[in-house]
Amino acid sequence: MSSKKVYIALSQFCQDDDRPRKALVNAGFEVHENLRGRRMRREEMFDVLSDADAVLAAVEPYDAELLTSLSRLRCISRCGIGTDAIDLAVAQRMNIAVLTTPDEVVEPVAQLTLAMIFALARNFPIHTTDFRSSMWRKHYGYLLSELTIGLVGFGRIGRAVEQYLRPFLPRVIVTDPCVDVSTLPRGVEMRSLRELLVESDLVSLHASCSPQNQTPLIGRKEIAVMKRCSRLINTSRGHLIDEQALYDALQSGHLAGAAVDVFSEEPYTGALATLPQVLCTPHIATLTRASRAAMELSCATNVVNFFSHESV
Repeated sequence: MSSKKVYIALSQFCQDDDRPRKALVNAGFEVHENLRGRRMRREEMFDVLSDADAVLAAVEPYDAELLTSLSRLRCISRCGIGTDAIDLAVAQRMNIAVLTTPDEVVEPVAQLTLAMIFALARNFPIHTTDFRSSMWRKHYGYLLSELTIGLVGFGRIGRAVEQYLRPFLPRVIVTDPCVDVSTLPRGVEMRSLRELLVESDLVSLHASCSPQNQTPLIGRKEIAVMKRCSRLINTSRGHLIDEQALYDALQSGHLAGAAVDVFSEEPYTGALATLPQVLCTPHIATLTRASRAAMELSCATNVVNFFSHESV
């Protein structure tokens, strides 16, 4: 095991809990880390991963050209659930295992989504902007019980959001082609995507979509059928939304607000951040002390277990 090298590509690692690093060291791995304090760029990855047997990955890109150049790489352990940045077909062909930490992301992402729902329902973004501009101006908000909330994607995170919403009594509708209607909780209704967009006062995205598909799930056509003055939340994938179309809809008043944690390019410096009715956060949905520590430990344990089983 001492000959195995693991590279930690995460820009933040073991900041409050050293157990993940100790797990790797105690298992005999030679540990190298990304000390740049930022997400790694694609061009940097060829050299630092050239002799790595495993990588603890964030959302930096693992495309076909990179993967085929990494002859020693046997395992990509993703700290999170999304594998959109990894060419899974090439990884499979090269016998590179791709592992994730799906359980640890559910609670923090669902809770951030709930916070964003409350923030938009009570106009926190624009009230904060007004206050900082020395304007004492009041905007009517909504009780959640007044709203129809549409969840696009009803996997573990979507279901957790629905559970958090239950005490506040909104009408909840969902769309998900992979979900059997018979498994829906009592009171939750299934819709097509178009029907959901037409009916919802607030839409929250919890879907996944291949980045190779360049057509956003929510583009101009989809935004056009949404209710006037409805609101949109994205804590899922940046490429799911046409950001320019969203900006235009907010500028025109067709949409009343948005909350966005994920962007097509990060760090994000685009126009959405300039709008007073928009809440932007820097991809922090899973960034709580408890959940981050759990994700990192699971991510490291995935690598340890993978090579332990491989050597049997």
